[in-house]
Amino acid sequence: MDTMKKHEVHILKKAASFGSMKEELAKEVEQFLNKKVNEGYEVVDISFTYYEASELIAFVTLSR
Repeated sequence: MDTMKKHEVHILKKAASFGSMKEELAKEVEQFLNKKVNEGYEVVDISFTYYEASELIAFVTLSR
């Protein structure tokens, strides 16, 4: 039985002033995705949500 994980879910968060939060998280997600794609991962899904209006969260699902 192959026990190697085929998918990974990563959570990136940014808590800051609303104006800079979006740009900072977008840059962080972009750098993270470039790194993972260069390591051979494929992006399956990315979604963003707010948590209690104080954090912007990115959920990134990758496939090997």
